[in-house]
Amino acid sequence: MACDLESVIATSRLKDRDTRTPDRKAENQAELELTQELAKSPHDFFQKLVNMVLRLTPADSAGISLLDEKNGRFVWPAVAGGLSPYLWEGTPRSFGPCGTVLDRNEPILFLHPERHFTYLQPIAPPLEEVLLIPFHVGDKPVGTIWAVIHNQDCKFQSEDRRLLENLSAFASSAFKVLASVGALEPLLKHKA
Repeated sequence: MACDLESVIATSRLKDRDTRTPDRKAENQAELELTQELAKSPHDFFQKLVNMVLRLTPADSAGISLLDEKNGRFVWPAVAGGLSPYLWEGTPRSFGPCGTVLDRNEPILFLHPERHFTYLQPIAPPLEEVLLIPFHVGDKPVGTIWAVIHNQDCKFQSEDRRLLENLSAFASSAFKVLASVGALEPLLKHKA
């Protein structure tokens, strides 16, 4: 039986957890690499971005969700880590973690989201914590960048939220570039 949505949302816990000191050197290097990748190869950018999430945070998996408004779903064109077998999968817009993030238009930390979104129960490895950040084109949220911890002994910190919020600006830029060259539509229509 599914539990209510609020029981799987734990964003407020981030501020109560100890947090590590920002590694500005690693972050600056990552931003430089992402800027170069966006200019050089925008088609490969989202995968580079999610790989960077794994490098900068304790996440075991990371991904990008793009909203396919026409079909009412999110598509995952880039996934890294333990959930990489789910590349090109996605979730419904109307009932899922990404949809909730876009509806609220704010970062959300979920603890075991499969307790509410029961269709996520078969996903392996298990979803201990999932941190999602919306990204925008103008004022409109168009997707999410997400990070997942599978190890029950590891927790996200407020520093992870800050990093993902900064990286979401790169996701917005990539979305705009891909849309401008007609390369976004194929990502939304891709069939695994």
